[in-house]
Amino acid sequence: MRVCFYGTDEEITRICERPVLALLGPRRTQRVVAFELSDVAISTDPYGAVYRLAADLAEIHREEVNE
Repeated sequence: MRVCFYGTDEEITRICERPVLALLGPRRTQRVVAFELSDVAISTDPYGAVYRLAADLAEIHREEVNE
């Protein structure tokens, strides 16, 4: 799945420093799911200090995390 994150330089840098993201389900009724970022591309807004990070997001299964 392709996703985009928008934020300041500092916020985008924090995302890039973490190759694995953990997302909670709505109202914590679902399990925590881990995702790995790949094919990351960062672009800038020509009129401001906002950055856009586009990346592929793939779910990591428990077996892959434990290896």
